[in-house]
Amino acid sequence: MARTTPIWLTLVVSLTAGPMPAAAQQMDAGQTVRVPAGETRQGDFYAAGESIEIAGSLEGDLVAAGQRIQTTGPIDGDLFAAARTIDIRGSVGDSTRLAGELITVDAAIDGDVVVAGNRCHLLESARVTGGVRAACATVDVDGTVDRNLRAVGGAVTVRGRVRGNARLRADRVALGPGARIDGNLDYRARTPLSPEEAARVGGTVVYNELIDDDRASDITTGRLLFWGWQAAAALLAGILAIALFRGLLPQLAATISGNTTVGALLGFAAFLVVPAGSIVVMVTVIGLPVGLAAVLLFLVALYVAKLPVALWTGTRLLTLAGRPGASRYLAMAVGIVMLYALFSIPYLGRLIWLVSTWLGLGAMVLTGRAYLRTRSEA
Repeated sequence: MARTTPIWLTLVVSLTAGPMPAAAQQMDAGQTVRVPAGETRQGDFYAAGESIEIAGSLEGDLVAAGQRIQTTGPIDGDLFAAARTIDIRGSVGDSTRLAGELITVDAAIDGDVVVAGNRCHLLESARVTGGVRAACATVDVDGTVDRNLRAVGGAVTVRGRVRGNARLRADRVALGPGARIDGNLDYRARTPLSPEEAARVGGTVVYNELIDDDRASDITTGRLLFWGWQAAAALLAGILAIALFRGLLPQLAATISGNTTVGALLGFAAFLVVPAGSIVVMVTVIGLPVGLAAVLLFLVALYVAKLPVALWTGTRLLTLAGRPGASRYLAMAVGIVMLYALFSIPYLGRLIWLVSTWLGLGAMVLTGRAYLRTRSEA
């Protein structure tokens, strides 16, 4: 957890910092979301789709989730992106948070960069004025990092320049011929650097051997990667849910706020009764399709249940941060990050997941009852 906390805490702080009027926010969802070259969008922009292309200019933050995200135009504010493939070619005026399978950064980032995924690559022409924190199976740093570098992965290779300190943890750590670390290097790997590689460090070099029994490193890396994937998928689902069901999700969140205890109890009951009832129904041949359908719907409900809880949590956090008028998309992003950070806590995270699921299921039950009551009275 010590490794995951800085990442999710930085994400929450970056999303909640600074005032922003609700009117200066835009949302676009669809198969392809595109801001063409020469076009300027003012205010924060929320995008969800199969393919997201930002070729124009954004005068605000970008929060995006999809299969493929590419930016070639400048972004004045923060960038928060979750996708299978992320390609950042345009400059970013503030901090950047990325989660995906293949992440490529070839731009000037005026702030910190936090990445989690499979392969993370900072190309030679890229420059980060802040620090870089990476949790990826493969980390390649060919560009320039003005402050500190912290990386966890299977293989970490530095060919560029790190003007601050570097703390690396991987099976294999390498410093290429063009690499330069101005500060200190603290690394853990299976084999030490060669004398030629160590000479590319301006400060002190501290090496600790990574052995097969060093399970903590592997568990930490796995948790970070799992956290990134799960949070990215949940964020995409949340943004799409808000876009498609504009009235329903806020209503569920309002139900949680107004009936927290009752909702949790009803959700707990549904959590126990629905699976047991489905099994009983499936005993007969006639009831088998009905029982299977009920089980499938229940599994979907279990996954969806955390979305209204995330919206409720994000709204409360933003209100506490002095931004009660923030958009639902931003509230969903903040809530998802916070929930998955809590889910990642050993042992306690499982209990938090259960309570969140009960709250979401209970909100569904209460909202459904209210809807049926209204229909019967009409």
